[in-house]
Amino acid sequence: MIRWLLLIAAMLANPLVARPFTAMDLATMERVSDPQLSPDGRWLAYALRTVAYDAGEVRQSVWAVDLRKRGAAPVRLTAPAAGAPRARWGSGGTLHFLAADARGVKQLWRTTVGGQPAQLTQSPIDVGAYRLPPGGKHAVAVLKVFADCPTLACTADRLAERQQRRTASQRYDDLSVRFADSYGDGRRSALFQLDLAGGEAVPLMRGFDADIDGDHDFDIAGDAVIFSSLAPGVSANVSALQHLYRVPIDGSAAPARLAPDERGSSFRPAISPDGKRLAYLHRGGNGSDGERSRLMVADLAGGAPRELGAALDRWPMEIAWSGDGRSLLGSVDDDGQQRILAYDLSGAIRRLTGDGAAASLSTGGRAIAYVASRFDAPPQVFVLEGARPRQVTRAAAPQLADVPMVRAESITLPGWNGEPVQAFVTRPTVEPGRKVPVIFLIHGGPHSAYSNEWTYLRNPQIWAGRGYATVMVNFHGSVGWGQAFARSIVRHRGDRPLEDFQKLWPAILARYPDLDGDRACAMGSSFGGYLVKWMAGVWNAPWRCFVAHAGAFDTRALSYSNDIFYHNDQLISGAPPWERPDEVERFNPVNHVTNWRKPILITHGARDYRVPFDQGLSAFVAAQRRGVPSQLLAFPGESHLISAPQATVEWYEAVNAWLDRWTAP
Repeated sequence: MIRWLLLIAAMLANPLVARPFTAMDLATMERVSDPQLSPDGRWLAYALRTVAYDAGEVRQSVWAVDLRKRGAAPVRLTAPAAGAPRARWGSGGTLHFLAADARGVKQLWRTTVGGQPAQLTQSPIDVGAYRLPPGGKHAVAVLKVFADCPTLACTADRLAERQQRRTASQRYDDLSVRFADSYGDGRRSALFQLDLAGGEAVPLMRGFDADIDGDHDFDIAGDAVIFSSLAPGVSANVSALQHLYRVPIDGSAAPARLAPDERGSSFRPAISPDGKRLAYLHRGGNGSDGERSRLMVADLAGGAPRELGAALDRWPMEIAWSGDGRSLLGSVDDDGQQRILAYDLSGAIRRLTGDGAAASLSTGGRAIAYVASRFDAPPQVFVLEGARPRQVTRAAAPQLADVPMVRAESITLPGWNGEPVQAFVTRPTVEPGRKVPVIFLIHGGPHSAYSNEWTYLRNPQIWAGRGYATVMVNFHGSVGWGQAFARSIVRHRGDRPLEDFQKLWPAILARYPDLDGDRACAMGSSFGGYLVKWMAGVWNAPWRCFVAHAGAFDTRALSYSNDIFYHNDQLISGAPPWERPDEVERFNPVNHVTNWRKPILITHGARDYRVPFDQGLSAFVAAQRRGVPSQLLAFPGESHLISAPQATVEWYEAVNAWLDRWTAP
């Protein structure tokens, strides 16, 4: 706290001194997302997020810019409103988007640059993700409906009736009780053909008991829709195996599986611009996290699919066809970066972007649009047409004009089994000879990674502004270093990452003598929060304190919660937990509470259903009963992620106070 007050006093005494980046900046800064190129590549549309902090409102609007005119100013096409607008170009320069009507129901609208928005649908329930077939008369969209309701009005009436009851309950006959951050309410997210002239919606998945997640789950191929989903009747809690299905766009026949004998999981279908080819991602085995996603292409007229990029031990997370249909583009985790690769149908692979993170792909004409960022550069929309990318947006530039950003240095050191492990280190700008406290950040997943990208979650720039260094290790289990590295953590979640940390931590301190290893705090979220609670019992000597957000505390209890498939894959050798109790208990933090002695701050959202709130509460109770200095910061309105602007600021305030308290000289 003293360091922080001295910094503020210096800034007030000299207004020319650059100010540090703060949690308020992070929570309220403009954000760009969802870039969409028009079919001819001339226009770029994107969503811009703004925050009315005092009102507690997050709003998004759609903007467009003419790429043919150098220096053209972006034009706002929709008023700021709650929810994602999902802007998509149609024919003739029209742009479609989602917005609420006068009743508050989300509908599909259409506008043009310089024109007035016009409402296209009159659905009694919210319209979700959608795609536009050629012709402009219909759309294919996701709507959440009760399977036994013959009409959309039936679903709307039943929802209204539930809201009017003083008490509400939901009966379940399978394991679809809750998933991710929501409870099941008996509805399914299904595909419908929507008449843009106001006619009746046509169900495309009647009697098909499975969910469609978003527009990455389906695409349109002429007179048919190709979609990916779990098999009918299978809960997402018990399986990750998806399959590809084909259904007529007019709903005249039931969905049929494309490859009934194919093993593994197929997902993210994408139809080529000429409508002749289907691309998709495929995982072998159980389709679980950390498995390599193979990029497949098949002729819709028939023939066996073939893989692109088979020799590359990296895989795309999202794909999009190039405008000319000669290649597929993929956003790929690669050695701590997130790059766009072009997979030519001829077999060649080209890297289109360099260091940093590039994702949210869109193509039109000869151009590619994407969102790019780095640790020291917030996300902006770029367009690549030729050799050099062009930055199109300048979101939050005025707000951050006087805020310096520190760069992250990438290093690689030997970890478990002597294998190379990469880490990022950020250090604040301080006077020579001064040692700085350290935050040892641990990412979630575990099959994710610290990439060289901006983050709205645990942003090292905030702590650099407060005089802290950060160390971020991409431990075994992280993605971007091949399948063997990613899957090495399966049934080794407690020993191999720990060995990485135990080997890299002293090596990093030796490499950076300005880092004060005696004033270090370990912090993690989700899987990282689990590792913090694990380390609190099995490796607490180097740390002054701990911060654990939304992390598991008792893996025994978590094995019987939701995400059952994930826990069986990660913890147990393909058997239910009651048949492998030793494997469930092997890396269970609750079994090492007797060794807890370092101060621990536990934060958790009360609406977290991935790692239920009781996991955080139980850990806090254990720390309190052990006499360990501890705090619990509970967010009644937040889920697994702390995302509301006010909650974000409150989280950082509590964490910063905890860090200052325990890492002071």
